[in-house]
Amino acid sequence: MHENSGVCQITDISEMALQGKGSEKLYYLMTPIFQTGSRIFTPVDQAQRIRDVSTKADMEELIDHVPDLEIVEEDNNKVRTEVFRDMMNQFDPTVLASVVKTVYIRKQRRIAAGKKVMSSDEKVMAVAGKKLFEEMAFALHDERKHVEELFFGRLTEDAEKCIKSV
Repeated sequence: MHENSGVCQITDISEMALQGKGSEKLYYLMTPIFQTGSRIFTPVDQAQRIRDVSTKADMEELIDHVPDLEIVEEDNNKVRTEVFRDMMNQFDPTVLASVVKTVYIRKQRRIAAGKKVMSSDEKVMAVAGKKLFEEMAFALHDERKHVEELFFGRLTEDAEKCIKSV
């Protein structure tokens, strides 16, 4: 997993001078699994930007525990967006799942109250959802659309309780 590009395959490790002559160092050459035609170069010494993809068992457990995930209760849009950014920077699928759950429940609450969905929430959902569901799809050997359905299926009951509690 690459922190920005999601699920990737390391295709090579080679020494390059991307910063100019004399700046040679080892880089991972990676190709994103879900973005054809892209290539990512990440310095080997910055390994915090990559991690192993979660296991199938970890993702199955995450889906099973979707109702138990915490949601962010923050009314201030600016503060909430900052909290989401900090959470997404943790580079952890459970934290991403909490972000996706929070945005989904906020969306359902706003719709139930006759309000428009916040564009900032939609942007967060696009980024967090992409990273989460692509990793789930890869780990579970399944299609992204199907793992989204699994996730939101587990979330539906919980979301109805959260919406009614407002």
